[in-house]
Amino acid sequence: MNEKIFAIDLANCVGCLTCCVACKDRAELPDDLDLLRLEERETGVYPETDLSFRVIHCFHCEKPLCIEACPSQGISKGEDGLVTIDEEQCSSCGECVEACPFDAIVVRTDGSAVKCDACADEIAKGWNPTCVRSCPMRALFYGPANEIPFKNRIEDADFDDHGIGPAVRFLHRP
Repeated sequence: MNEKIFAIDLANCVGCLTCCVACKDRAELPDDLDLLRLEERETGVYPETDLSFRVIHCFHCEKPLCIEACPSQGISKGEDGLVTIDEEQCSSCGECVEACPFDAIVVRTDGSAVKCDACADEIAKGWNPTCVRSCPMRALFYGPANEIPFKNRIEDADFDDHGIGPAVRFLHRP
């Protein structure tokens, strides 16, 4: 089976924040809580500089540290590869927040943990996740790794996967 991944074309992402707004709207989040954020990266030295943006959310890792860290066993990985938090089992301890190297888990005002679920309900309907559908530059992809549509791109070697197999590929021009 070809497990699904997220792919981000760093060359096409312009940092417009549309994916962030769409995610926040879909999840009905307050202004101070984000399940998806953009990380801005500036490289080079003037006049040879480059500005790129990384979409950061839960990457539904192969070996999720959050699952190991959760004392109430409220986090699990499904057969579809998606890592989910069972809100009924969440003890609000925050151990999962500390364990995630991508800062992808946040805490609501009631203390419960929440994270990107990859829009699992939308995926079940055969749709792409909201962030992917909303991107005006078509810089986001979700699907089988062998179907990534971004041509003439190479994987970003600067991305630290922390050895836990995040289901994401950051791609840029050679």
